[in-house]
Amino acid sequence: MRLAVGLLVGLLALPLLTPDQAAAQVSPPTVVYYPATGHHVAEPFLSVWRANGGLSIFGYPLTEVIEVDGMQVQYFERARFERHPENAGTEYEVLLTLLGSWLAGERDHPAFTPFPSDTPPPTDPGREFFPETGHYLSYGFRDYWETHGGLRAFGYPISEEFVELNPDTGVEYTVQYFERARFEYHPENAGTFYEVLLGRIGAQRVTADGIDIAPVARNEGVPDYDESLWAPPPVEPRGLSLPVLMYHRFGDYAEHYQVPYWAFEQQLDWLQANGYQTVTLGEVYDYMAGTGSLPPQPVVITLDDGYPSQWEAGQALSRRGMVGTFFITTGQPHLADWQIRALADAGHEIGAHTIWHADLTTLSDSQLAWELTSVRAELQAISGQPVDFFAYPYGAYDNRVIAATQAAGYRGAVAAWGGRWWSPDTPWTEPRIEVSGYLTLDGFIALIR
Repeated sequence: MRLAVGLLVGLLALPLLTPDQAAAQVSPPTVVYYPATGHHVAEPFLSVWRANGGLSIFGYPLTEVIEVDGMQVQYFERARFERHPENAGTEYEVLLTLLGSWLAGERDHPAFTPFPSDTPPPTDPGREFFPETGHYLSYGFRDYWETHGGLRAFGYPISEEFVELNPDTGVEYTVQYFERARFEYHPENAGTFYEVLLGRIGAQRVTADGIDIAPVARNEGVPDYDESLWAPPPVEPRGLSLPVLMYHRFGDYAEHYQVPYWAFEQQLDWLQANGYQTVTLGEVYDYMAGTGSLPPQPVVITLDDGYPSQWEAGQALSRRGMVGTFFITTGQPHLADWQIRALADAGHEIGAHTIWHADLTTLSDSQLAWELTSVRAELQAISGQPVDFFAYPYGAYDNRVIAATQAAGYRGAVAAWGGRWWSPDTPWTEPRIEVSGYLTLDGFIALIR
């Protein structure tokens, strides 16, 4: 059976995130109500339910918390939660009952007969044999198992695939049993998100245990379950003081626009020794928008024009686990295409700097649009990554150039000078700090601080 991976609605019998770990990731409420079935879920079960798949994995609660055999449990459509206070504060405080093994029981169907543990592995790459239980896992079910939690989530297969009647629908499906789940192939959902489902074993267990699942009245003040209850508060856009360094060429000797290789490496080593971490412009813009974070001492290293000598500079950055933003001009001698792609693959950011390094303020509208859109498309094709940021050649721009840069699809743009204050109010003219080849290390340190 070769099928697509479907919706995960599984039964787990494994240690999950601890209640303390899960609760630390969210805010109150500590109890919610589910009108669909008329039951509450409270801590510590609530945090574990949310952190490990929620509705799509466990389904709705079918009972309140009750005591069974001296243990607090709660039944869900596809699982039964157990509380183990003796394990408080560990990943084993909340466990899920081994409902997959319970359901298989002492069945004598031939599909449950294991093969010898020394069975040779299959030659078909779409199949895998598990000597631990003596069963195969193949094709679509194998893909599903591997992409939805594997051994930890489902355990080993304890049957082969076979046809079985679904007790909920009265329809026969191809199924396979695992230590902690039952996979079902639903051909009526072929090609959709629901092609593979897992059985409602929790509902089967609550019926077998004779537990009353009648709905209860909502406790006063308890909200209906909705994930938006845990949505973080919106973060206002914010500016920051940030050294964004601007380099050009690199070589064996110093010129105004050429930094010696040894000096560049000396500067990188100083940054690392003093706690600075390189970030991309994408990360900075995310931070300013309130949707991302930055390390305590961020710094951005930008390299203009894409000169061939920047390849060695890129290697110096990579050797230190640092990243740079390479603003490339494609109409003059520049890094080879394979080098641009290699830099992008190594985590560096690729930005645009026009085709011919023209002063954009002097171009016609059509020329301006061509310079902005053509270089972006070319670099995206070469690098295999989005090109979201632009550097104005000569630092020259006006309102018309800014509008054209926006229209070309960029997210933001940088000037050539202007200091270190970055603001979400000026995303199209953010400043940079030029690094001259004549700069001493003390002078470099002064720029940073």
